[in-house]
Amino acid sequence: MGVPQGSPISPLYSNIYLNLLDQVWHKRGYPEKLGASLHRYADDAILVCRKSGAHALQAFEAIASRMGLTINREKTRITKLIEGFDFIGFQFVKRRSPKSGKQNVYIFPSKAAQRNIRRRIKYCTKRRAPIRPAEFVEQVNQTVRGWVNYFRHTNASQAFRSLQRFINTRFRRYLNFRHKGRGFGWKQYPNATLYAPRDDLHREWSHRVRALACACRVTKTVGPPDSGKLNVRWDGKGMVNGS
Repeated sequence: MGVPQGSPISPLYSNIYLNLLDQVWHKRGYPEKLGASLHRYADDAILVCRKSGAHALQAFEAIASRMGLTINREKTRITKLIEGFDFIGFQFVKRRSPKSGKQNVYIFPSKAAQRNIRRRIKYCTKRRAPIRPAEFVEQVNQTVRGWVNYFRHTNASQAFRSLQRFINTRFRRYLNFRHKGRGFGWKQYPNATLYAPRDDLHREWSHRVRALACACRVTKTVGPPDSGKLNVRWDGKGMVNGS
């Protein structure tokens, strides 16, 4: 009996079965012999190599074959860190810092992860949806909060800013359509209005708009995105804009 792909229990089964692969890799001394460390999450794995990546991949394939496993050729490739690679939603890339001139490894939300969160937001924030503004904001918060938590320890400030602009646009168009306005609602609902105190907004939705800001607005930066330092902050309630 198999387990459907994407099932909540599928990663658990993968870890149980592939634990043997981890043990064999280390028992054979491949981290020292091949200069390759194995990092695995469920059935996704990467080999970080100091020597030839081709030899490490051959050794990995040999173990997997003995276990009756098949490598996904479409998703498997050998690359350099300066070219970057994606792993479990993160993009890892090595770049030179314009400030220090040193090579640093940066971690960003991958392009695919950013497309996926936008797709999910689009699905639950259709402007013709017959829901009240408070429900609209609550749906956005539920969708975004987990995504932000997942990437909050990375160099994600630029991705968060982009996501905030996207959410503002969706909310603005929804409000404009709800009140039978024309255009995209930039004049009627600028950012200053969306994040204004409740007394300055329509009482139907003003008390909820702040929740949108708390859930996904960009945080105070600790360093620029190319500094190699974490550039987001989390206050426990949500992401807040501060100085």
